[in-house]
Amino acid sequence: MHQEQTILHTLTNTPVQCQVTVIFDGERTQFELPSDGKALVDAAIDAGVDAPWSCHAGICCTCKAKVLEGQVHMKHRYGLLDEEIEQGYILTCQSHPTSETLVVDYDV
Repeated sequence: MHQEQTILHTLTNTPVQCQVTVIFDGERTQFELPSDGKALVDAAIDAGVDAPWSCHAGICCTCKAKVLEGQVHMKHRYGLLDEEIEQGYILTCQSHPTSETLVVDYDV
């Protein structure tokens, strides 16, 4: 069953180039990521972040982080409660940026 949900934004057909800041273990790492590119966790790992992940399916929540600034689109969110999403939590294995700036914190 294919499930796609819009989280924290409205999708557009025009790809966005995003300046991403990831906070992990108190360190900030910045990189660029197009909205139609890799999932956030994969791009973070490519940028040298030791970002946590496990299933890459949106189920286990190992990659859960909080959006501090910006917006994303999550394809699946099976492991998150509606309340967590309302608080800004995302599954980075399923998330793609849709704003020009994105700050995500794994430490919260």
